[in-house]
Amino acid sequence: MNEQGFSFVEALLAVVILFFLSTSLVPLTYHMKQQLEEQKWQAHAAEVAFNGALLQQRYGEWSGVQEIEGVSYFWNFDSGSVCVTYDADLEEHELCV
Repeated sequence: MNEQGFSFVEALLAVVILFFLSTSLVPLTYHMKQQLEEQKWQAHAAEVAFNGALLQQRYGEWSGVQEIEGVSYFWNFDSGSVCVTYDADLEEHELCV
């Protein structure tokens, strides 16, 4: 830096560093968002399994469906365990408790 301000090379270097930092953060935040979305689906599936177990115990229901945030969770009580299947992100997932 001279008395007139930053030189062109210093300004260009600052822009390159900022560009590098921003391009490395975008994939990281995207990956974190995907992981949070999957964890949210799993938490909803666990909640549906709990509700299905309550419905089976109280009313004798053996299967059902519950929709949370646009995702349909199908639960089925089978031989002492509750299995929940749901289609999220164009894939079918299953959680058995």
